[in-house]
Amino acid sequence: MSLLIIIFIVGSVGLIYKFRDRLGFLSGRLSRQLNSKSSSALTSMDSDEFIELSFGKVHYIYRSSIDPSSTLNVFVHGFSIPMEIWQDVFQSLSNDNQSCLIFDLYGRGWSDAPDVPMNVDLFVSQLVELLFALKLSHEKYNLFGVSMGGYIVQRFTELYPSRVSKLVLCCSAGLNNPKPSPVLLSILSVPVLGPALFKLVMQRGDSDKIRSQWAYPGSDKYKQYVDLFLKACKHHPGYLRSLLSTILYFDFDSALNSIQTVNKLNIPILIIWGDKDTLIPVENGYRYHQLYKNSSLTIVPGANHSLLIEHSNEAIRAIKPFLNEKN
Repeated sequence: MSLLIIIFIVGSVGLIYKFRDRLGFLSGRLSRQLNSKSSSALTSMDSDEFIELSFGKVHYIYRSSIDPSSTLNVFVHGFSIPMEIWQDVFQSLSNDNQSCLIFDLYGRGWSDAPDVPMNVDLFVSQLVELLFALKLSHEKYNLFGVSMGGYIVQRFTELYPSRVSKLVLCCSAGLNNPKPSPVLLSILSVPVLGPALFKLVMQRGDSDKIRSQWAYPGSDKYKQYVDLFLKACKHHPGYLRSLLSTILYFDFDSALNSIQTVNKLNIPILIIWGDKDTLIPVENGYRYHQLYKNSSLTIVPGANHSLLIEHSNEAIRAIKPFLNEKN
């Protein structure tokens, strides 16, 4: 019996080693031109640039207005879709000659994926270090956060209140978010088994769960973003690992402390939500509006969680007058 157990263990280890690339995540660093403007655009927004920060190289795009000291619009994306989710808003405000900064969070888009716990403070520190490293002259920021990015910008505001002028929260995480069961989290935490199962599920791309977050699944925009996701799974060595790490270490429900602090600052806040959001229900938008005294709420009829992609014009129509209002 002991011999059979030993043979089974040795055989299992051998199989795991043989198929480790299929079971686990890709290894190595993301391959692309670094520390300079790209020879060809990685996005449709502008010339891409990279900068080395403490946890790796970060992909960003910066557009300056005529007044370099004007308020800087900073865009933070969410869990899986990189900076492109903000591209329509970014382009519109840039075309209005407003200063704008957009970037990929660690492990997404064209930014490196450090093998560290992906929690809210990691992403806040990434933003802080990026702003410092770029040596920009802007003293104040308008922070835009979508989904997970909404909690990130609230946490930033809690820690650096004097630098924030206004907040725009679009279907923001932070309150009563659906989360995996403790049993599933335990399974995902198991070495080899957790990454293998996560990789198997995520690489399907076009799943019912993903489709349910779109108002128009099957549209050209939907297909474009599914393709973007699948390319990231295939070519970004740390993408899926970063997503799993975020599920395990990012507390999507802990914004209340930040809300209590930010509320005292009386910063103007615009909340945008789709009334058909299946991932973070519109009730969370009403709750944010109730908690933030100095907030306004825009509900977009028919919009789902992919509001910024499918209903960007409605979002822009709400954002521009909000930014033009004096504090």
